Amino acid sequence: MLLASDEKLDAEQLVAWVGLFVSLAALAVSVAQLLPALPPPTDAAQLADDLSVSVREQWEEEVTARHLRVPRVIPLSWSATRRPVAAPPEETYGDAVDARILRLALNGRLEGDFDQAARRLAQGYRSVPAGRLVILGEPGSGKSVLAAMLTLGLLAERGPGAPVPVLLTLSSWDPVSESLGDWIQRTLGTAYYGGRTEIPRLLLRSQRLLPILDGLDEMPEASRRSAVRAVNESCGEGTGVVLTCRSAEYQDVIEGGSPVLRRAPVVELVPVSAADAVAYLKDVSWPAAVEWEAVFEHLRENPESPTAVAMSTPLALTLARSVYSNCERDPAELLDFDSSHAVEDHLLDHIITAAYAPAPGSGGQRSTDDWHRSAKRAEAYMTYLATYLHRHRERDLVWWAMSRRLSSRFTGLALGVIGGLLSALITAGVVLFMGNEVDSDFTSIPYLCAILVTVVWYAVPGDSPGRLSFRRYGSLGRLGKGFVAGLKLTVILLVLTGALFTVDRVFANESVESDLSLFVAFSGGACGIGLAFSLGLAVHAWLDAPPENSKKATPSGTLHQDRASSLIASLVAGVVFGLAAVPLFVLGDAVGFIAYFIPAHSPFQAPAADLLAERLLEFYAGISAVDFVVIALFSAVGFVLLLLLTRAWPRFLLVRLSLAVRRKLPWGLIRFLADARDKQLLRQSAGAYQFRHIRLQERLASRALAKDRSPRGRNGRRAPKAAITAAVAALLLVGLLAGQGRSADMLIETGEAEYMGFGPQDNTLITVDDDGMVRRWDVNTGEEVMKGGMYFPFLSYSQSHVVVIAEGLLWLDEMGFETPTWRLIPWREPQVKRGEVFQVYGDVSDVEGISSNGCYQLSMRRSELFRIDRKEPEWSKSCRVNSEEQGVWWSISGDG
Repeated sequence: MLLASDEKLDAEQLVAWVGLFVSLAALAVSVAQLLPALPPPTDAAQLADDLSVSVREQWEEEVTARHLRVPRVIPLSWSATRRPVAAPPEETYGDAVDARILRLALNGRLEGDFDQAARRLAQGYRSVPAGRLVILGEPGSGKSVLAAMLTLGLLAERGPGAPVPVLLTLSSWDPVSESLGDWIQRTLGTAYYGGRTEIPRLLLRSQRLLPILDGLDEMPEASRRSAVRAVNESCGEGTGVVLTCRSAEYQDVIEGGSPVLRRAPVVELVPVSAADAVAYLKDVSWPAAVEWEAVFEHLRENPESPTAVAMSTPLALTLARSVYSNCERDPAELLDFDSSHAVEDHLLDHIITAAYAPAPGSGGQRSTDDWHRSAKRAEAYMTYLATYLHRHRERDLVWWAMSRRLSSRFTGLALGVIGGLLSALITAGVVLFMGNEVDSDFTSIPYLCAILVTVVWYAVPGDSPGRLSFRRYGSLGRLGKGFVAGLKLTVILLVLTGALFTVDRVFANESVESDLSLFVAFSGGACGIGLAFSLGLAVHAWLDAPPENSKKATPSGTLHQDRASSLIASLVAGVVFGLAAVPLFVLGDAVGFIAYFIPAHSPFQAPAADLLAERLLEFYAGISAVDFVVIALFSAVGFVLLLLLTRAWPRFLLVRLSLAVRRKLPWGLIRFLADARDKQLLRQSAGAYQFRHIRLQERLASRALAKDRSPRGRNGRRAPKAAITAAVAALLLVGLLAGQGRSADMLIETGEAEYMGFGPQDNTLITVDDDGMVRRWDVNTGEEVMKGGMYFPFLSYSQSHVVVIAEGLLWLDEMGFETPTWRLIPWREPQVKRGEVFQVYGDVSDVEGISSNGCYQLSMRRSELFRIDRKEPEWSKSCRVNSEEQGVWWSISGDG
């Protein structure tokens, strides 16, 4: 049908809407041409210089935080190892080098000022021809401190474009599933480039990196042999590498069949002498009540005693300094233990209490009970973290991985149920606000929300921390990445639409086949929603961009960056989705509906464009600006919440809430971790926290696991399952109750009908739905007489009456003539008769109804019943009707 003159205003509005979208599309194409792509990094030397600044800032801050400069460096000595774990001397230095001279050249000692000692260490490393070195030592002997000193010493003397020393902890590397190069790229990308791996890859390929790999012994035993082999394969000629490991563990790896690290001399840290230990402890400013003379005398006279052996490691010396500086304890108690491990365990058991004790000379600022309670809580929290890391074989405590590892397996289901219930309440409020009834079209929304929330939670494990950025470079790549992700989600959405449609029809006791038109139309709408998804995800991806240059990473910094990125990017994407969802859904719904009905179900040969225009006009004529704002707001809020579930910070927020409610960890977890670092309980490595020493983590975890070995009851495990089951049952009950509003006693499953009446025979029921689909039913069998029905698009657009009479359908045409006119659609010839049938008497709003034989019209405003002469367009007043009583439903018989 062509647009009549009475529709000019609506047509102009439609043209304006279409023009708006075309203009926006043209603008997007124009802007895209102005957005430069992200150029690949090419200047490796400049990138290396930039990275060296970030690495040096990070480790300078960490050395200060660990108090490694106060009071002075613990004397560290090393020499060439005598263990059979090194490459032959001739492979490292050549055939002319004498083994005794080589061993003397590898001997060294560090003491005094920290920075000067770091420079001397770097100079000694540069004397190694291949730039490869293995550092061995006992637990707590200072291997990690030596690696940090070497890193800073090499950075202090580094020239422009030279390789950048990067200190990496090996505990997070699985050499079986990931190559050394990929692991280095991923680790550096997360730590310094916001997850971007292109720059680390370029630096690694151009030999601008010097990996200092700390803690081979902290890897699982089965992985160590593969790790040494992978280091040999990845670090080719001209690539330096430094590896640290415990002495016994490294020897076991080599004797177990692993090849030695090629062209790498092996040095081993020697224990701190009694004289050096006494000198170090004497430099500490102890409280007046702390007396060390008995211990000093014992160390000098009994260098092989358990106490002397324990105090020969830098770890025990720093633990003793912390414990006896803050706790009112007598150091002489160290002489009562019968093994060095017992001495070390005693110091580890009191280090947390000492960290939270009032500083010497603080007086009565804190009561004894107050700081004791704080220390007990902190010890419980630290024990939980140590157990968590131990079970996952990790050293690095990264906040964005905690959600994936500590969330219950039922979290996604619980969030889905909560999202479904909330969406049910919000949907009901929106529908009531718009003045509609809650029907089957709306009852599927809670199910859709519940499924989407659950799928998003389990399908997206949570990304690494993001970073908010508005830079133009790389915009096309980020926009395309998000848009493609949206198109993939569209396919999933179509599958979910079909499943939800079937489930909803089953709950509603309605025929799936009879409402196939609804499914096809809704599938088109789902495609429109998918396109809106794509636009929203494109904007979301554009706002989450990694930095162009290296940035010093900290746990709190990455958390704040991801929080800002999550909130702002999700809100902007939500606005885009909210504005685009309704128009694109309506457009897709109209296209899908017409594509299904026009080929086989419509008796008209009208152009598809005209039918599409009528379908769109029908929607925009029935929705107000307030309704549009409410629907757009609801859509935007739902999209924002779904996007937040894919980000690291919201997931961390959920697991932090869960742990705080269960009193496993404090609500202010990041503040607690930062405070523990200030108290020398933790150390920081880029964006991760670590226990200051692996021995502290092992000690806390072993104590906790020993308590947990008792058998557990099953009641505790059943409680979460029972809660989830009850919540799922509640959601299903809500859906079933919502479906009870639809009649369960219907003999004929007609679906929704806007108009209904009996046809020319008494056994024929005629229904007209709000989409203009006319169907005929056999009242005896309940079956549809003609499958698919007949489609009349103008009936869906018409807001007036459609009356079923013996001859056919009477349709009140308000557009085709100067005055409203009844038009007839005969049963036998489904073509609309041209010309006037007869005119309406009075205003269209007066018409209450027309009799089943088309002979009487009831005018409610005038309270009169008129007889219609079908042969001549004249009217005769038959009688006056008493219509003063409100709420009366009228039905006109054949004789009026």
